[in-house]
Amino acid sequence: MSIEKTPVMNELREISEQISKRVSLSFVEKYVDIPALAEERLALLYIYLREEGVDAERSKILCITTGLVQLGMDTHETVKTSYDATLSAERTRQLTVLAGDFFSGYYYQLLADAGEVEAIRVLAEAIEQVNEAKMKLYMLERENKLSFDLYLPLRKTIDTAPFVAFVKFFSKQDESRRFWISLFEESSAAERMIEEWEQLKWQQQNPIGFSQVLLQKQGFSLANVLSGIEAKAMELLSGCEQLVKSFQPIENQNPLTWIMSRYSNRVSRLKRVVEEL
Repeated sequence: MSIEKTPVMNELREISEQISKRVSLSFVEKYVDIPALAEERLALLYIYLREEGVDAERSKILCITTGLVQLGMDTHETVKTSYDATLSAERTRQLTVLAGDFFSGYYYQLLADAGEVEAIRVLAEAIEQVNEAKMKLYMLERENKLSFDLYLPLRKTIDTAPFVAFVKFFSKQDESRRFWISLFEESSAAERMIEEWEQLKWQQQNPIGFSQVLLQKQGFSLANVLSGIEAKAMELLSGCEQLVKSFQPIENQNPLTWIMSRYSNRVSRLKRVVEEL
């Protein structure tokens, strides 16, 4: 049976719909570019929780709140360092900050209503880790000391801390804990490189992440950076696919393979564009 027709897919759609419903505020949507949901990481978290024996309803509420936290933190990252000196630009800046606070703070109410006191603590500690990583990243970039070897571990923390926190909380076996932490971190790193690749390919005037850092340095052309980001994305994606193949039991690999295929499809689209050009 195709993964798209399984109960798991219905539950994942419900999680995404519940998050979207809670962030659909017309006054925010008018001024703020709300980032995309971390759908692949949410799918991984749901699959992980169910593998650990957490019931479906509890898994869904934990995924919904984690998704809101990540969305809030991602929204904060869209705040620019400078805006036009207009009332509209100032309103956009203020609403972006407030929207991020609202999304990431919503988890407390939902978890408190569900009686998930420990989950509140888990996510609060993860948010603290993310903020520390963001500050380190900012300072390294400001001091012109940011290398890829420093960038990627910090980026992994920023993108996965809430998800990894639940792996550490629920895992009963060390082997399972190591596998899932690695899968979250490596797949998020692959996703980040694919996003930078897409941005370079289709939005060359607006590079993001490490690509932006490199293009500000002397001696780095767009072609060189694009080639390097592509190679790193392919390397990370290959590592994720090999990691999934090691997952036991084998019959449970299908949902994870489906998630990896979403990344592979994005890569295929990028390569197809190059061939057509």
